[in-house]
Amino acid sequence: MIAFVWAEELNGYIGNHGDLPWHLPADMARFKRVTIGHTVVMGKTTFNSMHRPLPKRRNVILSTSMPVQDGIEVVRSVAELQQLIDNTDDDIYIIGGAKVFESTQAIVNCLIRTVIEKSYKGDTKMPPIDYHNWRLVKSDHFEADEKNEAAYRFETWCKLDVE
Repeated sequence: MIAFVWAEELNGYIGNHGDLPWHLPADMARFKRVTIGHTVVMGKTTFNSMHRPLPKRRNVILSTSMPVQDGIEVVRSVAELQQLIDNTDDDIYIIGGAKVFESTQAIVNCLIRTVIEKSYKGDTKMPPIDYHNWRLVKSDHFEADEKNEAAYRFETWCKLDVE
């Protein structure tokens, strides 16, 4: 499986000044549960916003300018990423940012999306996805509570076989 994993608010924003504009611990817990023990792929800006590799995951950075460092692997192109994918049996989770989502959209077969049912200020949007090519296989709705500041939906989409 090659999946996008992301959260977006009602207007499609996924970030603001290199950070998440919302406080949603349930989404962070889901992200960890889904990705732990697997390969995560991200761009340099996303990696730098975390300040360190994600623990208990294979961290792959898709970047033409990222220096190689301990705890990460760097691929310089989508073609190089595809080679890495072709040589592993592991699930691959692409976690951002917007440029990486846009450049890898053709290779994913699953979308793991959190929709935050509130508007936030943002400066980075999720690139458009044509949902006509996807089937919603699971959707769970949760209300805001004392820990999570907004209502939200966890969605899983599978790509339709389009020829």
